[in-house]
Amino acid sequence: MSHFDEEMPALCDRCLKELVGGRGEFYEIDIQAKVDSSPPILDSPTAFDQHQLDQQWRKLIEQLESTPQVDAENQVHCRRRLHLCAPCFQVWIDNPAGESGL
Repeated sequence: MSHFDEEMPALCDRCLKELVGGRGEFYEIDIQAKVDSSPPILDSPTAFDQHQLDQQWRKLIEQLESTPQVDAENQVHCRRRLHLCAPCFQVWIDNPAGESGL
């Protein structure tokens, strides 16, 4: 759901309970994810010669040209908006990444 309209009821994105604006019974959650923008770590600055680097750049450009624009954008930055009723929010906020078997 991209925007909550107070005039129209919406549903909790977890349990599908009807949510009505103005009652303070739900949470709107914005999630933004960005790819790591740190410079790459090279094992050795002389590990590649110019020809190898050119080949890798060409290969990367070919991959990007064949990737749909939305998919390419989502690999760099994506945003999601959730609406959760109060009980679902409490469960989610305690473990937002979900159960981990680690």
